[in-house]
Amino acid sequence: MRPHNRRLTNAVRALAATAVLAMTLVAIPAGAQPSEGSDEMQRYQELGAAAAQADEDLLGAQADLTNANNIRDRANADLAAANEALARAQAAEGQFRGTVDEFTAESFRGGQFARLSAIMGSSSAQDYLDRMSALSMLSANNMEALTQLQAASSQAATAQAAAAEAKTRADAAAAEAQRALDLVNQRRRDLNTQIRQVRQALNALSASEREVLNTVQDTGSYLGPPGAANDALQAALSKRGSEYEWGATGPSEFDCSGLTSWAYKQAGVSLPRTSRQQYTVGRPVSMSELQPGDLVFFDDGSGDPSKIHHVGMYVGSGKMVDAPTEGQLVDVRSAKGDGHYIGARRIVG
Repeated sequence: MRPHNRRLTNAVRALAATAVLAMTLVAIPAGAQPSEGSDEMQRYQELGAAAAQADEDLLGAQADLTNANNIRDRANADLAAANEALARAQAAEGQFRGTVDEFTAESFRGGQFARLSAIMGSSSAQDYLDRMSALSMLSANNMEALTQLQAASSQAATAQAAAAEAKTRADAAAAEAQRALDLVNQRRRDLNTQIRQVRQALNALSASEREVLNTVQDTGSYLGPPGAANDALQAALSKRGSEYEWGATGPSEFDCSGLTSWAYKQAGVSLPRTSRQQYTVGRPVSMSELQPGDLVFFDDGSGDPSKIHHVGMYVGSGKMVDAPTEGQLVDVRSAKGDGHYIGARRIVG
């Protein structure tokens, strides 16, 4: 072969190899793993990812409901305390008002005649002074009672305003809790619909395909950096072969974020419940910096963290351990996931 033709052939081969590599990097339709095999397998993977999205939506709605219920309970407690304070203030106001009314009536009945009576009825100068002192005390007590009444009335007005504000907050919190509950119920219905579709697609797979899904494919050993990250990694790896269950957090069944949160809990590290929440923990790391124990996340391809639906734990060598979807076991798989990698977080270290 002439040198020119040989160079041309080599160039063509290089271009072909580059094209093949580029094709492997093109985003793959959403699924627990890159779609491979039959059309039925591809549909199953796609539905699994959609169901995972619905599961995340439900878990997020449940967290919002818990928060709304807590706010409602605190608002109701504040309302009860405000009503008690109002009752005490109103009771004090009533007590001092009665005292003032009594003194006022006494002053009206006596008026200036009380002083004349004191003079006319005195048997001696000392008796007169004693009587006048009593009248002065009566007047002082009246002023004191009036001052106390004014303070009690002010406290009652303040307490009434606080109670009204607390009731407004309690009513708003109760309404928000109801909206959160309605959303949870809607999310649960959506998830149940998605789960039925996943199960139908799973049943449509061939026996050999289902057997592969139900068999641990990677029993290798992987090590992370010493400390909590490796402890969590070994905990997750120890659960290879565990079944996937929607919303499960172990110790025998898991969903994706249930596995990562359970594994890190064994290492003494608390993680939030959902993959979207876990994406906010620790610090971000680039793909080139990944270490065993890091969490890797996947969304719907939009690059929007609010659309994250899957998380796995990096084990090294371009692989992760994860719980993909119903019908598959916890196992070590390619860290490409469904092709919609959005980022990674280092939880410790």
